[in-house]
Amino acid sequence: MTPATILIVDDDPPMRMLLERYVTMFGYRALLAANGEEASRIAREHPETALIMLDVVMPGLSGQKLAEDLTSVLPNASILFCSGHPAPALVRMGIDIPGAQFMQKPCRPLELKRRLSEMLAAGEECRSLR
Repeated sequence: MTPATILIVDDDPPMRMLLERYVTMFGYRALLAANGEEASRIAREHPETALIMLDVVMPGLSGQKLAEDLTSVLPNASILFCSGHPAPALVRMGIDIPGAQFMQKPCRPLELKRRLSEMLAAGEECRSLR
């Protein structure tokens, strides 16, 4: 079975590398983007992407607008917002993508593994119903 592909979008290199390490350790395939423009290009090149881990605050294209752009290219991909800001702050920033989930950074590995597994399983179930 082919491992699920996860796009990690974070402008902080150490955080991006840490998330990549976790994702690959959990048995998934990781694609990395340092900014919104890179993420959009990678999304177009990899339609198999099942989940997007998205930092909320980055220079340039980020947050709500980037999530909307990525879901238009990858309509079946789940979104997991990862931010150092607490969830209520995201609401104040206008972050509202139906079905998206939130996880506060730094992420605990076991919690991240559980969340990714649940989101990927739910996404697969939705795709199989179509």
